[in-house]
Order: sequence, then structure tokens, then C-alpha cells
Amino acid sequence: MNVAQHAEQILAAWKRADAISFEAELNHAMHSCRPGTPANYLESEQREVLESVVERLRLIRPQRGIAAAHCSPQSLNAGFTLLEHLRQRAAA
Repeated sequence: MNVAQHAEQILAAWKRADAISFEAELNHAMHSCRPGTPANYLESEQREVLESVVERLRLIRPQRGIAAAHCSPQSLNAGFTLLEHLRQRAAA
């Protein structure tokens, strides 16, 4: 699964407010970011962005939409915006 597909799966789980699926998608994305050599610089950069966003999103609870005290709403919004950007890159 590529970065764009991971982003799409994470966004879909969030929109469904499915905490178990959301956590599973975050874990799956994180594990796939690490192994292997990226095909090119762009893929490497996208993996780094996805990994950073996943780390930030792990701090929230989607079933309640409540962020941890040290995770600002602006930061979360930025994370979801970056996921949407990564998802859209696949369509381009």
C-alpha cells in the first residue's frame, strides 16, 4: 500500500468514527513507512510526512473527538489537511 492509500484509509476510519479501525490504520501506516528503500526522493518525503502525521494523530481519541491536552486543534487540523493532500496526490 502506498502513502496515498494509507492516507485515504486513515481519513475513512476517522470519518466513520471507528476507533478500532482508526488505530489499526495508524499502526499499519506507521509500520509500512519504515521498511524498504523508497523508490525516489518524493516517496521518501511523503513517507516522512505520513509518519509525522500518524505520530500526532495517535494522541487523539476519534470516538469522542477529544484531543489530548498537549495536542492543539490547529495541529490536528494540519494533520488531517496533510493526509488529504497525500491522498489527493494519488489521483493526480
